[in-house]
Formats: sequence, structure tokens, C-alpha cells
Amino acid sequence: MIPPTIDKGATLAAVSPAGPVDPEEFGRGCEALAGAGFKIERLENTLRHGEYLAGTDEQRAHDLMLAFEDDRFEAVLCTRGGYGSVRLLPLLDYSRIALHPKPLIGFSDVSALQLALWQRCSLVSFSGPQLAKGWGGGLSAFSQSCWLEMLGGRSWGKPLPVPDRSAPPRFFRDGHARGTLLGGNLAILASLVGTPYAPRLEGAIVVLEEIDEPPYRIDRMIAQLRLAGAFEGVQGFVLGRFLQHVKGEQRRWDTLAAELLTAAVSDAPVLTGVPYGHLGDCWTLPIGADAVIDGESGSLTVEKPR
Repeated sequence: MIPPTIDKGATLAAVSPAGPVDPEEFGRGCEALAGAGFKIERLENTLRHGEYLAGTDEQRAHDLMLAFEDDRFEAVLCTRGGYGSVRLLPLLDYSRIALHPKPLIGFSDVSALQLALWQRCSLVSFSGPQLAKGWGGGLSAFSQSCWLEMLGGRSWGKPLPVPDRSAPPRFFRDGHARGTLLGGNLAILASLVGTPYAPRLEGAIVVLEEIDEPPYRIDRMIAQLRLAGAFEGVQGFVLGRFLQHVKGEQRRWDTLAAELLTAAVSDAPVLTGVPYGHLGDCWTLPIGADAVIDGESGSLTVEKPR
């Protein structure tokens, strides 16, 4: 189920399903999106600060349900990730959400909500820059363009762009694949194993990224998914950035992740180096849409589910 597109003039509900948001960063994000032509309305608990989450589970779930069910809002935009979205999964009414399909836009920890929405009601959502952690943090022109084009419905059926200043995506293992685009943050995907909200990845193209996880944890999470049988029938992998900050330096574990996934699924193509991750240029990706990895051009194309 593809939600309606949004464009200039749309009113977006700002929700905080995970960690508390910095008010100044929130304000910068609102200003940036207003400059792009959107109206932002914060809900009752959007700026609430609990002990380490943005209010109680019930408060955050209430805002999320209201954002979907209130016809004033044309999309649901998360302020940030962090931790906490997974706690909301049993509190949501997925049958009611399915009656009000809207774009849910978020990233990182919000992968838990996006994968649950796909698993429970086949609703496509969008993994990309958020209100505060994204638009409020000086989003690049490339990331802004990808966000606007995808949510405006203008990115379907053509290869996703690559920033001019970066190297093009490359194959760690080449090949051609088609499947449902699922995934997001590796730690969140691993954390859903064994729960009713874990997505079925058979027939999927799995997109993954991670930040500030050392090599052994990346290995452990991929091993957990492999041993749980989660990768059975996966058609391909698309890997964004795997970054870790160590003593002020950035370390990249993209190759390690590609090696581990190549060993986990012996015949699936692995496309690496795509602009997707916590830092730098970032695609906005439709989780649950059809996707094609082109073995000749090394590109990723997203298509509306048939």
C-alpha cells in the first residue's frame, strides 16, 4: 500500500516516537521545511522530555496514532531516532492506521516502526532525514532533493541519483536482483528477531546502515540474523555507510559488513557505497516498495508495488 504523495503546502505532523528532541534543533528543522513550502504542526508530546525518552510509551503512541488518524495531517514526520520506537509496537492499532495511509518519515531507530507497519498492514514508509536530526542539522542539497523528489512521487521507476562529488556505488558481489526493499538500521533489524514484528525477508532486497558499532557487534548482529534464518530467500543487499567514531576519528566498516553478508547469503548480489546513512548525503528510501539492483549499471531503482 503506497501512501499519497506530499508536496509544497502539505501539513506534516511532528512526532517524537523515541528520544527527546532538542528544541533549538527542532526549530531549525521547522524553519528549513517551512522554507521548502511545508507546514509543521507539533503534537502534545513532541517536545516532552522523560527520563531518557520523549515521554511515556503511552504518550508517544498516542501522538503517533493521532498523527495518522487526524485528517489535518498529510504525513507523519519523526523528529529524531535514538531509542524507544520498538517499545511502541504493541501499543499501535495497525488496522486503524491502514484506514489512514500516510507517509511515515524517519530514520535509524524509526526502522522499528517502518518494518512493523510493513509487516502488519503492508504500508510503505520512508527511511530518510527527519525533522530535527536531518533538516535541523544542515541537510545537504542532495539529501533535500532526494527527500522532496521521493515524497513528491517523482523518483519511481528511475535509478536513484548519486552525489556528483562521491564515487559511484560498487558491487562487492555483482548480479541483478528484484525484490521488496526492506531493512534500515542493522541493530533495529536484529532486535526484531523473534518478535511478531520482524519482517519476512524472503524475496527482499535488504538495505542496511549502521553507526558507532564496533566490528564485533556488526558481526554479532549479522550472525544473529543468519542463525535465525532471517536471510533465507534474500535476493540482494544494498549497503550504506557503516561508521564508527574512535578517539575523534571515523572508521569505516562497510567492507566488513559486505564480507559478512556475502558469506551469509552465498548467491545474492551485494551493492555497497550507496548514499545512505547517519552522516553525509542520504537517499530517502521507500521501505516496502519494489526495488531493482541493476548488475550492469550498479544502480538501485525503486518501483511502486505491483
